[in-house]
Amino acid sequence: MDRERLFTHISKLEADMNHMYEELQTLKELSVRLVEENVSLQMEKENYEQLLAKEESEKAKSFKQNTLNNLYDEGFHVCSIHFGTHRHGEDCLFCQGFLQHRNN
Repeated sequence: MDRERLFTHISKLEADMNHMYEELQTLKELSVRLVEENVSLQMEKENYEQLLAKEESEKAKSFKQNTLNNLYDEGFHVCSIHFGTHRHGEDCLFCQGFLQHRNN
């Protein structure tokens, strides 16, 4: 190999290495952005799951409260003293207190 050809080959290798370094930097920047986006999406997912769980819990609680209110409205006791027995049209202070406490 003559000198000129050797220096040309070294220059070409140097240019190729510079090009590979630039591509590596681009890949690095893209990787950082992807990791940041992934972390952001994971946090958003966790917040959504917590919100969904809270909403489902509130629906279940609301269903229980409405069920007890409906039972009382249909004329049955919901207090622990006379639970499930018919009120015969009379109001029960225990039931009303219990329902009021559960609704708050």
